[in-house]
Amino acid sequence: MTHRPDIIVLLSGGLDSIVAAQRAYRLGRLLGVVHFVYQHPAQGEERRAVAEVCRRWHMDGAFIQRWDVDLPLRGVGELAIGPGMPGPRVVAGRNLAMLSMAVNLAAGVGASQVWIGCTAEDSDSYPDCRPEFIGEVDRMSQPFGVRVVAPFIGNTRAEVVARGRRDGAPLDLAWSCYEPRDGKPCGSCDSCRQGAT
Repeated sequence: MTHRPDIIVLLSGGLDSIVAAQRAYRLGRLLGVVHFVYQHPAQGEERRAVAEVCRRWHMDGAFIQRWDVDLPLRGVGELAIGPGMPGPRVVAGRNLAMLSMAVNLAAGVGASQVWIGCTAEDSDSYPDCRPEFIGEVDRMSQPFGVRVVAPFIGNTRAEVVARGRRDGAPLDLAWSCYEPRDGKPCGSCDSCRQGAT
């Protein structure tokens, strides 16, 4: 069955979101990516990663739409607990705000799905990455003709990496550090350690 491009992926520039976007791309269903811009320590690195991923697709002969959306989040100070410090960086309602805006965008451009790169390992620390949360947001979005999907929510990070390799995802471009040191990954925060899988 042939599908038209109908998926928008939340693309942070991190490993999980890159693999999710590449999966939709390989399926021929990636309409575009949305990157949310808000004040946090790795904002510049994430934007560069997103730009490079989109450039790779363009070099492959595909033009994938990209939307950069400013997001006035509060509580982002939780992300700056110190370079290299372990522990989750929880910003209340962050994924809820992102998914809400992405659903609005999807409905406006005729996309039928919004994908987010949550994994099984995110569930312990991040309430807005749990299956029940995604399920509720999906249920609330369906009346607008949009499904919210977390394609890897039952997978480990290692399984996501393996999927990315099979799909030819540009894993070398992924940015997985909460608080870089002089533009380089700290190497020891939760995101760095998980991204090294």
